[in-house]
Amino acid sequence: MGAWLAGAALQGCLVVAPQAAPFPAGESTQQLEGLKCTLVMPGGFDAAKERSLVVILHGNGGSDDGMARSLLHLCKEDFVVLAPKSTGLGWNAADVAAVRRMTADLKQRLRVGERRLHVIGFSNGGWNLAPLAFDEALRVQSACWVAAGFQGGSVPRHAKKEMGVLALAGSDDANRDAAEKTVALLDEKVQSVECRLQPGLGHAWPEKLVPYLSWWLEVQEGRYVPGKCAAFEWQASPQAALDAAAAGPAKAGSFVWWYSSSGDLKNEKAKAFQNQATRHRLVQHYGQQLAAAKVDRDADAEGFAKAGLKATPAVVVHDAAGKVKTILQDKIDPKALAAALRAVAPDKSPPKE
Repeated sequence: MGAWLAGAALQGCLVVAPQAAPFPAGESTQQLEGLKCTLVMPGGFDAAKERSLVVILHGNGGSDDGMARSLLHLCKEDFVVLAPKSTGLGWNAADVAAVRRMTADLKQRLRVGERRLHVIGFSNGGWNLAPLAFDEALRVQSACWVAAGFQGGSVPRHAKKEMGVLALAGSDDANRDAAEKTVALLDEKVQSVECRLQPGLGHAWPEKLVPYLSWWLEVQEGRYVPGKCAAFEWQASPQAALDAAAAGPAKAGSFVWWYSSSGDLKNEKAKAFQNQATRHRLVQHYGQQLAAAKVDRDADAEGFAKAGLKATPAVVVHDAAGKVKTILQDKIDPKALAAALRAVAPDKSPPKE
């Protein structure tokens, strides 16, 4: 009996070793479901912690490692990047089915969170993205068509409440029309859908839009860091925005967004403004015509008080002469913001359908 008790006590004291990562940290080549894949893992794998997974399909004649490296920076934000290689130059139904199976497997093995699975398709990968993006069982959180677009078809019911869609393309890409039509085809079928274009770019990976894509992926998961917003190209100060507006190619106004890096951490109004209002279609349409700046009130309390502001988030809209036209603060309605931006925008016509 004594020996048994001693053994039981010893067993109770045993320390279970932490579960090893299923793949090495950093970039590695894997064979999954019969396809060669490049997998990029963040360091410091913790089996008890949920993480994000982004699956990206290459274009015609593209490579898995090239696609993976285009998103390598996401590992710093705890994303695993999976880039499979098709069996031919482009994707066929059997290849896409294999990607769906490996994604389902990795979703379990890597403990991917419910809102943390994302898929991206570039060019030919985009034309073949829909079966992966709208797989009912996978329940993808977001899908991004790059240099391609959604061409129609069935969309799972849950997408209307849960899923974000983004289309990216160059302004000179022959596939631009398909990217833009993605918005109309998926409007009211997914939670949000938008299209952004890189000026002067043909059929190529839109490198200048990657910062927006990276931030957008985090937004789809509900992540929020006060002041971290890629919806506009922000100047560093109100005066810089006024100067940029004055030097712009067209007579335009400007607007300044004030936030608080400390006070807005749990401010739902600030989060709604930063993650949603700045992406509103009309806010983007009129705001992109203006110069924009963002300022942390914690770093410039004097400027915040001088502007007559009392709460964050706050937006101060100036006309082309630098005169203050509108001030919005605290709970900012996107439609009211769009109206204020439209009032000082050079082109007041609505966006094309």
